[in-house]
Amino acid sequence: MYIVNHDIPKEPAGKRVQFCRDLKMVRTCQCKYPTVSDLYTRKGVSSNCILVAMAYGGTVNMYKGKEVSPR
Repeated sequence: MYIVNHDIPKEPAGKRVQFCRDLKMVRTCQCKYPTVSDLYTRKGVSSNCILVAMAYGGTVNMYKGKEVSPR
């Protein structure tokens, strides 16, 4: 599991909306709301998210995570 943290500029608002649509197209996140800045993905999908965020002038950090289930 990989955690991708992105931060894109708020202005112009239309670009932010398009960014969210593009995230949905590449199916990058496991959450219902793509506007959350932390996405939990597989490695291949995380690279797509990084490319989309960088295309919109954002900064991106990727972390390798370990999935933990409660006992």
